Amino acid sequence: MTVRYNAFAGAGDVSFFPDDRAGRDLASLNYVLLILGFLTGITALMAVLLAYWRRGRCFGAARSHLDWQIRIFWHGVLAFLAIGALHAVILGLGAITFGIGLVFLVIPWALGVLWLLWTVWAIVHGMRRLNRGLPVR
Repeated sequence: MTVRYNAFAGAGDVSFFPDDRAGRDLASLNYVLLILGFLTGITALMAVLLAYWRRGRCFGAARSHLDWQIRIFWHGVLAFLAIGALHAVILGLGAITFGIGLVFLVIPWALGVLWLLWTVWAIVHGMRRLNRGLPVR
């Protein structure tokens, strides 16, 4: 196991990981697949499957990034289901109140924007840490 010090990282940021270039390359590919997941959903599924498949063989920073990508995916699935259910409830409320309840559609839309912003932040944060050779946390 090698110890690397990154002069550009904050004080006390030391990376402990074996030279696992393949794991870092896979993590980079997965971040790109997660970004493309905003357009095609299936690429996010491919990213999480690759992360689950390879994370047992990776250590240190690469393992931390694969775990982070899995977390991003499952938070997205949970947010999608919760926001979708809330959207359906508000549409039902709108039908019952003859359209007046549709004003509350702003709530799931705002939650969707918050989810989008968090996901973009999580991907960018992970990519920045990966480029420095540091674990996510």
